[in-house]
Amino acid sequence: MAPGIEDQLHAVRELLGIFRIERYTYLVVNIIALVMLLVSAGFLLLNPSGSGVSLYAVITALFGSSGLITYSIGRLLHMWDQAFALLQQQFKTGA
Repeated sequence: MAPGIEDQLHAVRELLGIFRIERYTYLVVNIIALVMLLVSAGFLLLNPSGSGVSLYAVITALFGSSGLITYSIGRLLHMWDQAFALLQQQFKTGA
């Protein structure tokens, strides 16, 4: 017997509830990394001579924030992949 749309929606809502803290954590990390990225890009654009702020610090902030964004989005996609694989397995077994 194939599961109904209501069962699927209920299961998705439960998964959203289970991963709520993790989703918010990744969202906060992405916002912090985006602010770091914009600030360091602003330093490079407004002060290209490098006086006042070390160029190495700005480049580290640029690459560090882009790496943070990449990692957190990758983990978020991995979380969703596992969640939907679990959901698919549950519906295949009919549990």
